[in-house]
Amino acid sequence: MTSTPNPGRRVAWVSRLTRLEPVAFSRWDAVHAALSVAVPTAVGAALGHGADASVVALGALPAITGDRTGPYRARARSILITILTGGAGFYAGMLIHDVGVAHPWLAHVLLQIAVLLLSFLGTFGNVASAATLQGAVYLIVGWGLALPPPEWRAPLLLAAGGLFSMLLMAVHWLRHPGAAERDAVAAIYQQLANVLDASGTPRARLARRSLENAIAAAYDTLLSASASTTNGWDILERRAAQILAAEPITTAVIGLAQSGQPVPAPLGRAFYGMARSIARDRPVDVDSAAAAAETHGATALSAALHRAQPLLTGAVHAAEAPLVALARHRSRASAHARWTPKWPWPDVWRYLVRIGLCVLVAQIFIAVTALPRSYWVPLIVVVIFKPNYGSVFARALQSGLGSIVGVAVSAAVVAIDRNGVASLASLVPLAACLPWALRRNYGLFSALLLPILMLVMGALQPGSQDIAIARFVDAVAACAIVLLVGYLPWAKWERRQLDERVANALDALGRYAALACTHDADATFAARRAAYKALDDTRIALQRALSEPPLVSRRAARWWPALVSLERVANAITDTAAHGDDPDAPVHPAAAVLTRLAAALRHGGPVPVMPDAPVAGIGPALDTALREAIALLSGAAPRDASLGRTTPIMSTMPTMPTKPRAPTGSGEPDAPQPPQAPEASLGPERPVSGR
Repeated sequence: MTSTPNPGRRVAWVSRLTRLEPVAFSRWDAVHAALSVAVPTAVGAALGHGADASVVALGALPAITGDRTGPYRARARSILITILTGGAGFYAGMLIHDVGVAHPWLAHVLLQIAVLLLSFLGTFGNVASAATLQGAVYLIVGWGLALPPPEWRAPLLLAAGGLFSMLLMAVHWLRHPGAAERDAVAAIYQQLANVLDASGTPRARLARRSLENAIAAAYDTLLSASASTTNGWDILERRAAQILAAEPITTAVIGLAQSGQPVPAPLGRAFYGMARSIARDRPVDVDSAAAAAETHGATALSAALHRAQPLLTGAVHAAEAPLVALARHRSRASAHARWTPKWPWPDVWRYLVRIGLCVLVAQIFIAVTALPRSYWVPLIVVVIFKPNYGSVFARALQSGLGSIVGVAVSAAVVAIDRNGVASLASLVPLAACLPWALRRNYGLFSALLLPILMLVMGALQPGSQDIAIARFVDAVAACAIVLLVGYLPWAKWERRQLDERVANALDALGRYAALACTHDADATFAARRAAYKALDDTRIALQRALSEPPLVSRRAARWWPALVSLERVANAITDTAAHGDDPDAPVHPAAAVLTRLAAALRHGGPVPVMPDAPVAGIGPALDTALREAIALLSGAAPRDASLGRTTPIMSTMPTMPTKPRAPTGSGEPDAPQPPQAPEASLGPERPVSGR
């Protein structure tokens, strides 16, 4: 577990750049990546068509780096979109190159416009981001490689490489149908066991967050699979029933964990056994888990297990079809327009300005230098600026460090290769490690991707060790452009954005509090989803900022404890709404506190505080969480933030006589938590730095 950022000391942002994420090595991903790149290269070399084979191998890379978890059909559709976008980008790049033969500056203008258009489309979502990144990369490659006509030949070869990689995936998918849905459901019960094991430890909050994410991921996986399948409904209905069975169990497990006391180990082992049974398609032994709960005094958990047993075992059919129930829960979420950016419009325009300036400077650099094949400079700039990939500053430095290693590897291979055997032998391990490296560290990914590209593209444009040195210069130049043009002039804006993120989270929590105890279930669920999404966006922004220089990372470290307190407020609101002593009591006083905090942060002014006496309509858990959040927000606000230091008592809030405070409720919402929900507070612990 990583340590909590401490604003009182220097943040070790340099060490965060080299931190490796804890990701397991997938043997199937390694075999798939190695075969996707090595087989076309080997076949082409054997048949004397090395150049064509290299284009095919290039086409396989989007399928390797773009594959994610989820239903097979959805993954295949996403990869297919990425492949088609990459092929279209390559074709457009070749056409721009042809224009540049007669009108060089017009070609630069067209390239700039095309990159900006693809970057704009990349803000529409994760699939669009991955697809348009490949489109921009192959646009620049097609523009820079200057392959001979006809122009349609290379895009078709690229598409063939992507389809070959998808064919290899299909072999695995056909051998393991339904594995994605099965694993998603098993993950819920695995995380329930983790919550029980983590009870009473600093890992409790992170365990609950992982549980909420697992529930959301299982909902998405099942509903996506049901929307695209034509058979196998019985299996999907069984998986959906197992998800619905987890709702009462989750309520009971969270109730145990909220006590802050360690839970007997046999309870966790029983849930691990249930998860293994689901993952291996074996009957689920609910009786043993219920007996263990009864033996150790967890009567609520035992009752929840007995209530969920018919759905878990399939012994009794639910009154409502499980898939229909899942869809009903999911439809409560507020719809988002599909063909609009997922970012706020000011962020979209600012992103386009930054990447546009960087690409423009990169084109000026390659126009005034004599380095061979310097189209790599704008290519690396585009990859570093990819949306959803984390801190631009961190990626720039990681790319530079990774390029040093990558150039050294490729230069060594070029030095000893005489007949192509050494290049092919090097491609196999490099490609096999690529999916793993992508998930662990961007610098490690760059260190593997650069030699792969250089070895594969070497057949298209043969060169020597001087080319490797030129690639190193290109990588360093691209990183310098990103830092000097795309980051440093915007650093203060990045710092102010952290304040705005916290204010947005406060506003979203205020809206959720105002609706939490109303009878409008759809509006409440949508508000809860928006609140957790705002908190998660804030957490991601702070995590990214912690790997940046002190100008930004210190601000993030100051806001971190406040974010943890706001996550506790969100969970207290959820528990109050679902299990408060007085379900009809309004939570509007909490909404007033939160919205006034947001206004104070944005515009300055006094910080609202809670009266000494308990406030009518605010339960003990929410009252405690609000007081903690106000104290932390007042102390965490940096000097140049707008949050005032004065703390007048809120005279407009009604109070009620002091009485002994009951323990907090233990429930969870009836509907699933939104995707990537924030961590929760299950006991006394120190906030951890996420990943």
